[in-house]
This record gives sequence, C-alpha cells and structure tokens, in this order.
Amino acid sequence: MSGAEPRATPDAAPESGLAAVERLLAGLPGIVGVKAVGRGVLERVAAEEGRYEKSAFLPLKNEGVRQVLERQAAVALLKDRNFREPPAPTVYLVERIREGAPAGGAVLEADGARYRILGEEVLAARRPYAEKTLFLADSFVLFPDRRASPGTPSFFLVPPLDFAELTERQDELGIRRVISISPSSQSDVILREACGYPADPGFATLLVGFDWAAGAAGAAGG
Repeated sequence: MSGAEPRATPDAAPESGLAAVERLLAGLPGIVGVKAVGRGVLERVAAEEGRYEKSAFLPLKNEGVRQVLERQAAVALLKDRNFREPPAPTVYLVERIREGAPAGGAVLEADGARYRILGEEVLAARRPYAEKTLFLADSFVLFPDRRASPGTPSFFLVPPLDFAELTERQDELGIRRVISISPSSQSDVILREACGYPADPGFATLLVGFDWAAGAAGAAGG
C-alpha cells in the first residue's frame, strides 16, 4: 500500500458518523437540504467541471472539486439566502508565483502552489478595499496594481474553503480534512437532480467533503 490519501468512498462511510454530520448540517441557519453523495455523483461533477474549465472564456481551474473527489465522504447541501457568507472568496483571479520568487502582497496557497491574487469575489466582510480597485459588475473586484507583468499568465481559481461548523467539531464527529466548494451552474444541476433538490433559483448548492479520523470507522461500526 502507498502512503497516498484514500480516494472518496462516501457509500462506505460509517452510518452513525455520517448521520451525526448530516444532523449538524441540517440544523444550520439557511440550510434547507442535506444529502450524502456517492462517488458516481462526484465523478460526474468533476467531469462537468472539467468541461466547464475548457469552455470558459478565460482560463479556469476548479481545484476545490478535485480535492473533494479525494475525500472519503461528501455531502451536498442546498442553501438559501439566510446561509452565512463564505469565510473567503469562492473564486479568485490569480497568477502563479514561480518557485523561489519573492511573493509580496496578497498570496493564496492551494495544492502546494502559491498564487498572487489579482482579483476576487466581492464579500461584504472584506470591504472597503484599501488599494486601487476595478469592479466587474458588483460581484468581482480587480486589483490592477498587483500584476507582476502583462506577460505573466493569469487565470480564475476556485479553491477549497474551510467549513467552520464542521471543523470546530471535527474531534467530536470523528472527521478531519474538512473542505467545502461552490460548484459551477452546470454541476449545480447535477447535484440537484441526484439529490432530488428543487430547481428554484433562490437556492444554491454546496459540496462539503471530509475524511474519517483514524479509528472512526471501527468505532461507528460497533
């Protein structure tokens, strides 16, 4: 056996442990649907995100989806407008920082790489901005003075985010490596159909992935 992290196998998750996670999630303000999703659904979402990346007008990389696929369990949430704001932007415009190059300024780390943040989703908690900005509609802001050079390739990056309500109770729940991601509109449709969620545009989906802590499976299985 190699030392690599196990790949997602939600269908084999400890039933009692998964039920505890689902109960906690279902009780959060703004969450109107909670359903565990199996590997087949996650692979369909990952494939759809891959197609979306290739068809996007500007280069796009959904790192979060790839990392959810590597977790042992995943839950699809349906949220309404009463759910809290995300802890950080769900999408960034970035340029990769070469290994050994000085970073400086706002830096994002994802999957072992460092990126200079050139723009980000607008969140109320991060405003007002203390530097020069350019707004794309009301939902995305650019920081033009951060660009290293016009010749440096830039692209949109969707990183995994923390899900504090689970992370803060991960020892109690017997879980670890908690992440959440916001899927694209195409993947949102896949999740709604798989989970029986309504197509109401007033709702949105989230994917939450996690691993079971060592010994959790045995404890949950009795």
